[in-house]
Amino acid sequence: MKKNFSPNEFRSALSSFATGVTIITTQDLNEEPIGMTASSFNSVSMDPPLVLWSIAKSALSAPSFTDATFFAVHVLASDQAEISNKFAIKGEDKFSNINWVEDINCVPIIKGVSSRFDCKTYAIHEGGDHWIIVGEVLTIENNTKRGLVFSDGSYATTSAIRPNDQPENRLDTGTSLIDELLIYQLARASRQVENLFHKTVDEEELTIPEWRILASLYGNSSRILPELCARTFVDPSAIIDILNRMNKDNLCVLSGSGIEMVITGTDNGMKRVANLFDAARNQEQKILEEMNEIERVSLIKQLKSIIKNTDN
Repeated sequence: MKKNFSPNEFRSALSSFATGVTIITTQDLNEEPIGMTASSFNSVSMDPPLVLWSIAKSALSAPSFTDATFFAVHVLASDQAEISNKFAIKGEDKFSNINWVEDINCVPIIKGVSSRFDCKTYAIHEGGDHWIIVGEVLTIENNTKRGLVFSDGSYATTSAIRPNDQPENRLDTGTSLIDELLIYQLARASRQVENLFHKTVDEEELTIPEWRILASLYGNSSRILPELCARTFVDPSAIIDILNRMNKDNLCVLSGSGIEMVITGTDNGMKRVANLFDAARNQEQKILEEMNEIERVSLIKQLKSIIKNTDN
């Protein structure tokens, strides 16, 4: 039990609590569309239907949200991580190349989300360094799409857990149409390989986001912030805290700010992951032991092609 903890330690502990990902939108003080990514969304009451979310008092958009009469909460779908990243970066033209419309209350409405809550501001409370905004839900839209999840600095999706008391012999082990889908097979293979390797990362006392960041910087490479977010699957709003902590621990060097920030690995950081690369190669050899070198190279080439063709 730790009583004297730093803000970074508090934030790190909170990151283990998985949350959904939302984008809150309204009209700013200049009657322009404004939005931000937030994971602080929660329900409050069923009668009347109330929800809440919070925004830092220091945020440039805080006055617009605390002054707004109406706002919308968009629960993002699992395929909308890029939109989440876009709305989390300061200075980004957030509504460019986004499918959205304006509702009767002049609130920007983003299309294709998992669900949406159209709200009227019900109350605003002080919560330390944040404003807690409570909204009364006027209308809802529920598309029953799988939601986007955020945990430990990375995006994820939900999947059902089979109860422990469910008999094994009730499971249908036969194949189904989903087994013929490339998307499913890639996702399943990725998860199984990741789970195996993440145990090795834990043994090195690194978090998964830290490993991905250092691996992307290996060889003292430099990456700009948006590129690093894309390579590591870490949300921009979370990666800044992680990078500041890593910079303090001499694992990387930061220059610039915001979307123009450049991150470079240090010698110390590279030493921390050098043996992990060796471990990764050993695990890779075991996983692909039935493949020859030509097949292995061909598989990597095909996966790179898939990544390139699906990169937004």
